[in-house]
Amino acid sequence: MTKKLSFIFIFIFTLIIFSNGVVVYGSPVIPEVSAPNAVLIDYTTGKVLFDKNAHEITYPASTTKVMTAILVLENANLNDVITVTDDLYVDGSSMYLLKGESFTVKELLQTLLIRSANDVAEVFAVHISGSVEAFAELMNKRAKELGALNTHFTNPHGLPDENHVTTAYDLAVIAKHAMTFDLFREIVSTERLTLEPTEFTPETRYYRNTNRFLWGTGGGNQILHNGAYTNVKYDIIDGIKTGYTNDAGNCLITSASVDGQRLIAVVLGAQGLNVYADSRALIDYGYDNFQLVQLAEKDLLKTTTPIEAGVEENASLYIAESLDVVIPKNVDITSINEEIIIYENIKAPILSGDALGKVIYSIEDEVIGETSLVIKDAIDKKTLFKKILIPSKLLIGFIIIFILWQIFVISLRFKRKRARNIYGRRYSSYKFNKSIIKPLFYKKK
Repeated sequence: MTKKLSFIFIFIFTLIIFSNGVVVYGSPVIPEVSAPNAVLIDYTTGKVLFDKNAHEITYPASTTKVMTAILVLENANLNDVITVTDDLYVDGSSMYLLKGESFTVKELLQTLLIRSANDVAEVFAVHISGSVEAFAELMNKRAKELGALNTHFTNPHGLPDENHVTTAYDLAVIAKHAMTFDLFREIVSTERLTLEPTEFTPETRYYRNTNRFLWGTGGGNQILHNGAYTNVKYDIIDGIKTGYTNDAGNCLITSASVDGQRLIAVVLGAQGLNVYADSRALIDYGYDNFQLVQLAEKDLLKTTTPIEAGVEENASLYIAESLDVVIPKNVDITSINEEIIIYENIKAPILSGDALGKVIYSIEDEVIGETSLVIKDAIDKKTLFKKILIPSKLLIGFIIIFILWQIFVISLRFKRKRARNIYGRRYSSYKFNKSIIKPLFYKKK
């Protein structure tokens, strides 16, 4: 009896796996995150892959400086030199700028993101908006434009303020935009920064990135991951920003890139090095369970369609926008179905860029994405006037042959006229040779 049950079990298991090529997909193991707020998104599509209280309002601490950096990149000239006009003291991490010191915008931006210098954040606020308060208004305006709808900033650095709040999801959205800047990506992946002495500060400034993912090895930099202790340093991670205050706890925005797929994780309110353990758990969960697939490429010629009453009989249809989707990693991409739909009653005139159809992609009965099919070149409407003025190729050929034949006849008669004039005979002027077209209109009886 036992052997019989074993055989039945093996048979059913084999049938499930191989019958008709269908694969049964298991649910991924959800990572354990100790922090109260966390989110994981795909950078390319913005799809949320993990959510733990991601829309709950909380404090951002120095992750705020990602928003500050965006405004610097969008509103300041990197080569401009900023001179400190007042003695500055801002609590927390600082560059300790002195009155009279001068640095380029780029140098200060590096210090803002690597050193997490609060005094630099205020220098930028005054440089761009004239005051911290006016800069905070600009921060809030830009945050809303980016889709961070539950965020409200009161300062450029993230020092404690009960009205200075955000969410894990909002920070992911802000970080996603920040990573579109080449210089931002370069800075946040930099392990160390060196600034030469100035007239007011004779010592060389050495700063190590506050993000231990870039350098944390050895004692004091160990985290528990998959049941074993390992270094915080993780080679696939290339940024982004840390933060800490007593009220906010440990905060971290993380970016990782593997084989062209970038993930962004946000962890807020963690305790100690758990911020790195939580962030790594999210990043690994993303790469272990999801894949980025390009379904359609922009400007790719997809198909053609007839055009009613157009000067062109057919129109070429192109992919309007590239379409990337994130799907479970154990889904076979060859199982993705593609359906091309052409709209009905397509009549000229048609403008360049008009959508004449769409492509829908699905797995079984679930739609996973779609993109429009557009025309690149406008097609005018065919009118009666154009029909008269635009003869067929056959008629054009006939006209050309007729003209050449008449030229030949004229030339021949001209030669005969000259010959007759030599003998004093009169020669009548050229007359249209009706015999050329007579066969076209009269039939032999």
